[in-house]
Amino acid sequence: MRTDILSLYRSFLRVIERWPTDYLRPTRNFKHVLHLRVTEGFRQNLSVKDKDVLRALVMDAETELDALRRLANNEFKEKYPLSDRIYRPAANPKYYSGLVTAIDKAAKLKQEEDLKPSLWKRLFS
Repeated sequence: MRTDILSLYRSFLRVIERWPTDYLRPTRNFKHVLHLRVTEGFRQNLSVKDKDVLRALVMDAETELDALRRLANNEFKEKYPLSDRIYRPAANPKYYSGLVTAIDKAAKLKQEEDLKPSLWKRLFS
């Protein structure tokens, strides 16, 4: 049973590792929150000895892992695609394409900014 739990834990970590990084909000990183939640959840249940309780916890974790995998694989985006009318509303057909472009540009600028040394480092190095 313990090897199954360890395997389940590793599966969670593999899915979390594939989770995309949000460059626009580095302090609110969902990937980091998922990692903390999983490690803390497994750590809290280390002392559980009752096999029935342990089995129920494993079943719940498997359900959560399945949901996380589905989200990571964009399964629902593919299963329930949005129509062109959603992406190009009649009132402003270029709104969402412009929004995506602006977000991509902001993410690129944020990445470039993170690579540059700060003013303090440049002055006092």
